[in-house]
Amino acid sequence: MGKDAFSGCKKLIGNLSIPNTVTEIGDNAFYGCEGLNAYLKISDKLQRIGNYVFYGCSRLIGGLTIPNSVTEIGEKAFYNCTGFNGTLTLSNKLETIGESAFNGCSGFTGSLTLPNSVTTIGDAAFRACGSFTNLELSNTLSVIPTQAFMLCRSLSGELVIPASVTEIGNNAFSDCLNLNAVTGQVTLPKSLEKIGYYVFGNTNNIKTVNFQSLPEGISGFLGQKKKAVSLSDESYISDKASGTVNEISYTRQMSNNWGTLVLPYSLTLTGSEPYHLYSIDNMTGEELVLKQLEGTVAAGTPCVVKRKGSEAELTFGSNIAKLNMERVAQDVGGMKFRGTYWTEDVNSGYVISKNSFWNVEELKGSTSVNGVKVNPFRAWLDGTSANAPAQLSMRIDGSTTGIDAIDALNDAEAEYYDLSGKRLDEPQKGVNIVRMKSGKTKKIIIK
Repeated sequence: MGKDAFSGCKKLIGNLSIPNTVTEIGDNAFYGCEGLNAYLKISDKLQRIGNYVFYGCSRLIGGLTIPNSVTEIGEKAFYNCTGFNGTLTLSNKLETIGESAFNGCSGFTGSLTLPNSVTTIGDAAFRACGSFTNLELSNTLSVIPTQAFMLCRSLSGELVIPASVTEIGNNAFSDCLNLNAVTGQVTLPKSLEKIGYYVFGNTNNIKTVNFQSLPEGISGFLGQKKKAVSLSDESYISDKASGTVNEISYTRQMSNNWGTLVLPYSLTLTGSEPYHLYSIDNMTGEELVLKQLEGTVAAGTPCVVKRKGSEAELTFGSNIAKLNMERVAQDVGGMKFRGTYWTEDVNSGYVISKNSFWNVEELKGSTSVNGVKVNPFRAWLDGTSANAPAQLSMRIDGSTTGIDAIDALNDAEAEYYDLSGKRLDEPQKGVNIVRMKSGKTKKIIIK
């Protein structure tokens, strides 16, 4: 059916049936045919519905089924078709829904389900479809565009944003008054890279938005809603993230006692945390001397972290936190102790593994290692040292030196006691009696 075939035929009345011989409806085919007081039956051979095809056909009635042969619906194809008063069933092979394709189709009832075949929807695709009660999004959708579901005021179910989504546009769900009335919150995926302003504007039931990434635009889109951020090594991190969040945390699994850490927000240490943080005070020979950090640790500061107990999962959290994506490198023995929020290839220096820092050149020379990488939220020593030993051990500033003391402090199963014999959770300042896994007992003084 060609372009403009029946465009402007305002006196067409009755039912409209597209015969099975039709494989495509061209642009503007029934544009402005507002006299059609009809049910619409579409050919099950149809592959594409063009742009503006039924634009302004405001008296089409009943429900609408898009046959499974259709892969594309053009822009404004059903714009302002306000007469529909049944369900909308979309093709399970549909891939693309154009800009404003169903904008203003206010009479559709029941659930709106975007099949998993749908990869692209245009701006305002379902804007002002005010009678849908539930929304199920395609799990292959990468962008929820500007005003996509704005003014869908009857949506009352729980909104689930698929893990495939990388961007949400301005006003995407604004004025969806009844969304998420049960939980009062919505969770955004780890994949989210960018978010627009007023995305959940005037969605009074949504009180908290849970981020699992740090996307561009996090600073200003939510208005008065609570922003809670939960990060992991799989989270997308934008270098343009900024602003203040109500609460934020980063969680990591640590199989070893020692690791490294850098965070895009400050931490205030109380001493009750299940870990200690250290800076590298200096490097002497084959040993790094560490200094314990106390109080507030600024955003972007590379640290060495030591867990206090055997718990593998550590969470580093803060409240009312200001995001700062800048990272500060520390000078150590002619090298730089620097952190990253992304996975990075490392060509020189030292990376931490199994409670020691290992020379990158030595690791790269091993037949069992294919390249050296540093994971997100970690730090490494970048550059070369004068003697470039294969391994750098660590010592907390003020503790006794020597390999025996280092082994005792790094022993994951060591037991610590004070001079009276009282069991300690970890070494403390003063004299410590250390009973190692091997059965040996050592006295270590920490000043």
